[in-house]
Amino acid sequence: MPILDRHSLLLTIVICNTGLSRLTTDEKLKEAFAPFGQLVEAKVISDRVTGRSKGFGFVTYATVEEAEKAREGMNAKFLDGWVIFVDPAKPREPRPPPQPEPQPSETGFRINKTIGWCG
Repeated sequence: MPILDRHSLLLTIVICNTGLSRLTTDEKLKEAFAPFGQLVEAKVISDRVTGRSKGFGFVTYATVEEAEKAREGMNAKFLDGWVIFVDPAKPREPRPPPQPEPQPSETGFRINKTIGWCG
């Protein structure tokens, strides 16, 4: 599905790759998808804390036709020993606004609205 690329302000095509190995890097993803057309970007999504791959990534092509060729050519294929799945990327859904911190009562305790027991 076409989206507006923030960096180049050109119409680009983004596809989502799921089932990636934790060993797959941006460079390996780029190498695997380069034969299908002009790549704008190839990015493996990593955990902020550990830096390890989350098992999915995004590849951006210059045209719809190239993205479709890549989807057909790479869907259900092996990459780094794992079967990957390639689908059109969906726009990120907006997150709800953060909830304010509960204020302590006169006794200094906060109200915990958790249901059930922990531990």
